[in-house]
Amino acid sequence: MIDISLLICTRNRSRSLAATLASIDAAARHPGSGAIELILVDNGSTDATAAVIRHWAIDRPFTVRLLSEPVPGLARARNRALRAARGRIVAMTDDDCVLHRDYFAHMARAFAGQPAPSSSAGVSCVAIPLT
Repeated sequence: MIDISLLICTRNRSRSLAATLASIDAAARHPGSGAIELILVDNGSTDATAAVIRHWAIDRPFTVRLLSEPVPGLARARNRALRAARGRIVAMTDDDCVLHRDYFAHMARAFAGQPAPSSSAGVSCVAIPLT
């Protein structure tokens, strides 16, 4: 069973996704993170965003699913991701954020006593925006 589904919607970020993806990988490997599923929705990119994600996803120790939502719009992309999420906990962050290394571990502890499903977004999810 998937413990946490992390949803990220992206568009034309092929050059800047590396820091976000590296931070997700580090957080997923942190002790206590549980079983992680990363769902990325390419929201109509015209650059190499999808190729960058596919290449990065090859050797990850967790599930990475790349979905497509060709109609632009964050709400459409998030709804596409939500329909695909299988985790007991569903979290969202932006494609320009860097997760703290204990992001998933803290989230797993915070929701440990909650009945499934649980969701989190915004302030309850610590991420550091890259500017």
